[in-house]
Formats: sequence, C-alpha cells, structure tokens
Amino acid sequence: MADTESTGWSGLKTLLKHLDRSEEYLACAMLFVLYLMLTFTIVMRFGFSIGYSWIEELSRVVFVWVVMLGAAAAMRRGTHIRLTFGIEMLKGRAGTLARLTGEVLLLAFCLATAWYGLQLILSTLRVSYTLPSSGMSMFWAYLSVPVSFGLQGLRIVMRELGYKAS
Repeated sequence: MADTESTGWSGLKTLLKHLDRSEEYLACAMLFVLYLMLTFTIVMRFGFSIGYSWIEELSRVVFVWVVMLGAAAAMRRGTHIRLTFGIEMLKGRAGTLARLTGEVLLLAFCLATAWYGLQLILSTLRVSYTLPSSGMSMFWAYLSVPVSFGLQGLRIVMRELGYKAS
C-alpha cells in the first residue's frame, strides 16, 4: 500500500513538474509573440502610416494571458506580494493559525474567482461576444481568469501539502 501511495505521489510530482515548465514556457512564448505583434504594429504605423486594429486587439488578449500566467508562476514560486509582518511577529501556534487562516482565505478567493471566471466564459458560449476588429470570441480572453486562478489555487494546496515547486 505504501508503494502505491508513493508511486501516486511521485506521479503527481512528475505531472506538476511538467505543468511548472509548460506554464512558464507558454508565458515566455506568449511574451515573445506579444513583442513581435507590437513591434510589427509600431513599424507599420509609424513607418508606413498603416494601422491594424485587429493586431492591437490580439495584443491585449495575449497581454492578459501573460499577466495571468505570470501570476500563477508567482504563486508557484511564492513571490506574490504578501503582508507577513504581523504574522512573522506571532510565534508558535498563533503564528501557524494566522498563516493557515491567510492561506484558506486566499484559496477561497482563488476558487471563487476561478468559479466566476468559468461562469463568464460559459456565458460567452451562450451569447456570441466577439472582439470588433478581429472577430475573435471573448471566450479566449476570459479563459485566462479561471485557468490562472485555478492554477493559483492548486499551488496553494500543493504548498500546504509540502510540494516544493521546481
């Protein structure tokens, strides 16, 4: 039984390591695509007096995704802004209780935001809501919210279970 549990835990750790890498690779690739799109837009607008509004729309969507994936990566690394001054002053059981209370509240916020983000993207499937110039569905922009906050919630749980991110 212990071998099965340790195998399951190591399988989960392997899956999380792949998730860690793919999350950051995707964010870096999107940041590079954002750079290319904005550079192209600037060159075309100021060099040739030609503007492409659909590229600007897509740039905004990619930017939102980069920010949301960056927030998830920051949660994984434990580098989100935190107010720890008061908690660090508490020692022993009171400090542990205060830290856990903060983690539970943060997890509740992440799960609520992911849930309402999911409701938002489902509403874009019922009613066609698209960007005006590109015609792209807002589903893709809004999808970043439940993905990011779902990942952040996962990171909180894994951190409390003792998982050390790579």
